[in-house]
Amino acid sequence: MPVRTMLLLCFAPFVIGALQGCGGDDGGGDTSGGSPLGECPPDSAAQADTGYQALQTQCAPCHLSSSEGASRIGAPEDVNVDDAASVRAEAAEILAEIRIGGANGGDGMPIGSKLSDDTIEAIRVYLACDAAQ
Repeated sequence: MPVRTMLLLCFAPFVIGALQGCGGDDGGGDTSGGSPLGECPPDSAAQADTGYQALQTQCAPCHLSSSEGASRIGAPEDVNVDDAASVRAEAAEILAEIRIGGANGGDGMPIGSKLSDDTIEAIRVYLACDAAQ
């Protein structure tokens, strides 16, 4: 038997095994539908309410539809926490910016600070549960 055929027969199972792990859905693990917001946990109404309140408290000074010009401190005109459609449309970006945070010169939000992990999680739950509807 030629050497090439022997090598092919020896390595074929490894190649096939490696390809099985590529792509596709194995039916387990992530139940978020691939959403960057993650899943909406059961019995999360209180946590979602806390997240909503935190979003209003922390973000409203710059991200209100009634804010204009310098009072927005550079906030994009189309990202407003008092507009449910805006929050739904920008939910993944809102969460990403909050996770980065603005402390120590960070490019995230809120400017100049970093929210606690519990507050970030509460906002995530609100965005995943309520804002996504």
